[in-house]
Amino acid sequence: MVELGELEAKAEEFSKRNTQVFAISIENQETVKGTQEKFPHLKLVADADHKLSDAVKAVPTDEVVNAPTTILVDGKGVVRWVFRPDSYLRRLSPEEVLAAVDEYAPTR
Repeated sequence: MVELGELEAKAEEFSKRNTQVFAISIENQETVKGTQEKFPHLKLVADADHKLSDAVKAVPTDEVVNAPTTILVDGKGVVRWVFRPDSYLRRLSPEEVLAAVDEYAPTR
């Protein structure tokens, strides 16, 4: 949950880039609803049945749990960049995400 707080703290920077941050959680809808209240600038989505995380292959081949995969999608639904770490322990900092937005999905 620390990562969500760090992303929330950078909400203004994401807004300047016309970027919305979605976080997909494997928790149930009720739990995600409670978490959403703590992070109003993020969009949280419940994925308790793992359909979304399975679809984007968020589980690296050598792991058994989902890794924090980052996917940049533009306003037309085109995937511009994907970061899938080798381990669930590796997470991008908000600054790294912002740098990726600047490089792969710049606001026009």
